[in-house]
Amino acid sequence: MEREQERERTRARADAIGRATARPGEEVDLSAVALNSYTEWDPLREVVVGSLSGGVFPGWQESLAHTLPESAWRNSKEEGGLPFPAAHLKAAEEELDALAEVLEGEGISVVRPDAVNHARPFRTPHWESAGGLYAGMPRDLLMVVGDAVIEAPMSWRCRYHEGDAFRTLLKSWFRRGARWMPAPRPQLTDELYQTPGGADSPDRERWAVTEFEPVFDAADFLRFGQDIVVQRSHVTNDFGIDWVRRALGPEFTVSVIETDDPHAMHIDATLAPLAPGKLLVNPERYVPHTLFEGWEILPAPAPTLPSDWPMYFCSPWVSMNVLSLDPETVVVERQEQPLIDALTAWGFRCVPVDFRHVYSFGGSFHCVTLDTVRDGGPGKYLGSTESSTR
Repeated sequence: MEREQERERTRARADAIGRATARPGEEVDLSAVALNSYTEWDPLREVVVGSLSGGVFPGWQESLAHTLPESAWRNSKEEGGLPFPAAHLKAAEEELDALAEVLEGEGISVVRPDAVNHARPFRTPHWESAGGLYAGMPRDLLMVVGDAVIEAPMSWRCRYHEGDAFRTLLKSWFRRGARWMPAPRPQLTDELYQTPGGADSPDRERWAVTEFEPVFDAADFLRFGQDIVVQRSHVTNDFGIDWVRRALGPEFTVSVIETDDPHAMHIDATLAPLAPGKLLVNPERYVPHTLFEGWEILPAPAPTLPSDWPMYFCSPWVSMNVLSLDPETVVVERQEQPLIDALTAWGFRCVPVDFRHVYSFGGSFHCVTLDTVRDGGPGKYLGSTESSTR
């Protein structure tokens, strides 16, 4: 009896998915599923916009030296668990609120995470942290693939409880029929981490994390319908990539690509698929790959951010971290005029939004959002994956 009931539930879910994703590009039935998102560009119907409210500097651990700008090391070492500068944080939160309003004005439903206390210290049997971080970058923690949401086992200790801010949303999606797939909870003991000799030291190991246990940030993955593209990075190991591959099953192909980034952490400031056959790339990091044969490649113009702008987590190349609303519409930082001009010439409608204060906290439009519902289904968009799948 239980097996028959489970088969009925499986058939019902499949029927619901079928109604929502009959063909790539077809409009989704929002009443049928809680989650439906297979690409980075199909028409966006519902999205999570993060919140930086109450955010604090990350507590220092040596693995952060692989990715944080050296100018930001002191903040983490001396101010871990303490609030970010109040005026800058307030301005960034206002930019996030403004983004939510812009998206709603485009006819997109917007949901936000819960407010939590990021400044509270915590410990496990193996280590302790001066505090958390923020709930500003849902793309780092969560990845929606079809009707499933994967919860990532992130390797920064300060982010151990970041999912608390999204718990209400996760439970709601599950109760409405989505599949909730948390990865194995990591221990994050010292065995996971390499000991760096400095971010550019020739004698350091290539990656900050070992293969001790599966870890990954969801932002190291990009969705191309039936294909998922991922980079190995200082927060994502092969063990974690293999877990995602098995969790998704044979319906999806997970391909690892190389990038030319010694500080690799999150692929979405290196590659940005904006529409079928159109790929925006970071000219300093992109390594050509057979997966993208036949695609138009647009090297992103250099960022326009002033050199003295505070950047606590990443480089100014976060300028290319844009958000596609549909295959013809992209949200872009208002002051990145060279990028706006290039995208306009490429046939896109650009929606300009002020976002430089958010830049300071490690992300832009793609990072701070999680697309939960897009039209369409799991189409096939990429070329050969034989040399990149492992």
